[in-house]
Amino acid sequence: MRVPPFARYQRFLASCGLLLSGAIIGSAVYMSIHQHTYNQLYVQMHKYLEENRDLRSDIDNLNKTRNKQALINVVNVYLLPKDQNELISEDIQKEIEGDVKNELKLVIGQKAAYVRDARPLYERLITQRIYTLHDKKYIVEVRSIVLIQTELTIWITAEEKRT
Repeated sequence: MRVPPFARYQRFLASCGLLLSGAIIGSAVYMSIHQHTYNQLYVQMHKYLEENRDLRSDIDNLNKTRNKQALINVVNVYLLPKDQNELISEDIQKEIEGDVKNELKLVIGQKAAYVRDARPLYERLITQRIYTLHDKKYIVEVRSIVLIQTELTIWITAEEKRT
């Protein structure tokens, strides 16, 4: 039995290998670009859905307390970074803000004077609270609480709990 000489096919095999490796590298680059744009689209959609949910709840609360000016209509929660080195991703920030806002839904519809007098109670309700998101625990602390007419605004900080 005779073995064919592969010296004749050396260039052909090298070009096939180069073509195959180019296809693999090209598909990997395309897939990484596709995943990146899809991730950006998902984060943007999540942000818009959260904003839509907040606006709908604000409209419902305003309709509920339309003729009563001395009642709290809107609760706003803003998450500030505790220090510049530790940054929390935008989707986790929105989830923490939403959780704190859900805990403070009981304030909506109450008299503004009562909320102003019970400020330490609401501060203790949120401070040192642990939220578990994406298998990580975050400790929330209140920076400041401001009541302007019928709008309660709360600034909080969150840091990842190290175990």
